[in-house]
Parts: sequence; C-alpha cells; structure tokens
Amino acid sequence: MEITVLGTASIGGVPEWDCTCPNCAAARMNHDLRRTRSSIAVTVDGDKHILFDAGHDVKVQLEQHELTPRPKAVGETFRESRLDSVFLTHGHADHTVGLAEFCTGKSFEIPVYAPPDLIDFLFGTDDEPNYFGDLGRLSKNYVLPVKLNEDKAVIRLGEVEVIGFEVPHTQVMESGRRYPSTTYAYEINHKDKRLIYAPDLGQLNEKVLSRLKGADVFLMDATFWWDDELNRVSGIPVTSYQLGHVPQEEAVELLKDVDVGRVVYTHFNHTNPVLNPSEPYGEKVKEMGQEIAHDGMKILLD
Repeated sequence: MEITVLGTASIGGVPEWDCTCPNCAAARMNHDLRRTRSSIAVTVDGDKHILFDAGHDVKVQLEQHELTPRPKAVGETFRESRLDSVFLTHGHADHTVGLAEFCTGKSFEIPVYAPPDLIDFLFGTDDEPNYFGDLGRLSKNYVLPVKLNEDKAVIRLGEVEVIGFEVPHTQVMESGRRYPSTTYAYEINHKDKRLIYAPDLGQLNEKVLSRLKGADVFLMDATFWWDDELNRVSGIPVTSYQLGHVPQEEAVELLKDVDVGRVVYTHFNHTNPVLNPSEPYGEKVKEMGQEIAHDGMKILLD
C-alpha cells in the first residue's frame, strides 16, 4: 500500500492569502516552502486511488501528482477517473469544498463516504438538497454520497479496509449536534499494515491512544505548535484547543512512548513555527523520532 501525501496545510494553505507572517513571506519567496491543504491518496497498484478529504486544492494536487487520465486508457471519450472513492473526515471547508471539482464527472459516479451528519450537511435530500446536492446536480450520477457507520469496515480496491471512527474536533452544540458535522479519523488496513489518519484532532484521549497501539503509521494534526499561537503571531485571542486541535508541542511529548511505528505530522497552519527550517522546533520533532510531512511525501507500507 502506497500513501501519497497530497497536501499538508490547514485551511489557509501556506502562504495564506491575507498574511505576511514570517512563514508566509518566506513561502512567497521560496516555492519549496509552500503547502496545499491536507489530503492523502492511497493505492495498492498505482492505478486507482482512494482520496481522503477534498479541499480547495484537490484539482491542482491530482495534476501535480499525476493522478490524471492516461491517454492509452481513456478510449473514445478521452476521459478517465483515477479515483476509486473519496472519504471525508468532517465538514470544514479545507476538507470538503474540492468536491465541486467532480461536477464534470457524470459518468464516474465516485462514491463519497462520510459521517452521516456530514452527508446530510453537504447534500441534503432529493426533495431538499443542500449546496452540493444542487451544485451541478453533483449527487445525481456525478458522486454517490454514502453514510458511514462508525467502526464498520468498508472494502475498497478489493483489498483495502477503511474504518471511520469519531474523534473530538468539531464544536459540540447544546443539543449535542456536532457543528458543522461529526469528525472521523480513518483506520486504513491493507494485509497486516495499518495507518491511522487524523488530520484534525482535538484531544489525544484514551480512545485515540488505544486505537494507535500497534499501528504502523499515525498521520496526525499539527495545526498549531503552541496553544496560544494565533495570539502570539496574529493577535487573534483564540487557542488551539478552542479550535479543536491538540498543540503540536504537547503531541510530541504525549506520543513519544506510544506503540506506533511512525508518527508523522500534517495539517499545519501557516503560523506554525515548525515550518521555519531556521527555528529549533523541527529538530525537536526529529529528536523524538517523529516526522514532519511535506506535500508529495510517499509512505510505503508493504
């Protein structure tokens, strides 16, 4: 099983359009420091891929990583989808708005799996469609929305088992509703290898930690380094925990003794100092035996 890390940034990407913080300024000068929104693609044969999350940059990511139609395979229609299916983690824009790209793919009927309340939030019903239900009639033969049952395995590509399970991240309303939806992390199994993908995670609680035991790779949220990072860098008085993210400096310590083959961080906000190679934070991650993902990173589990 091969995992391509298509993107590694949070909602604003790097650089963010409205910012000239040190990381954004550096990324404008050096394109190697740029990052697109977080997403991964999984394949077992290099032919078809399972896409996890579809943010603002999905079309660019598919082109950059050559998950595109092949002239010898397209036939008379000149068209091919390299995507077997899509799994969405939750309803924030950087994980969902790229679904709009699929409004040209009527002949492919790509299954889109997500927590049940997220399917309702995005698509609505035939009688009362929500935005993506009406947008180019997306849910009419272009994509096939599928409500996942938590902890129930879905088999894709004939041999890859995908299991969604709820993790804390999105806001819980007084009614108990998750806003805008429940958040799932995904356990991806192939033969005897196991990857846990949690690009947005509000707590490293016992449920999550117990799930990690014996995993080969944990690809997880590193939106902010400090809990008060937004206030430090941008003067915004809201914390990492308030936004549903475990600060990376805490995660590095909490995960140092966990029974996981590799801990790899993704979903970086443009303010995270770990993105600055001249700062010491990246070295601290490496000293703990952990890794920082980059756009285009390949993870091979065989």
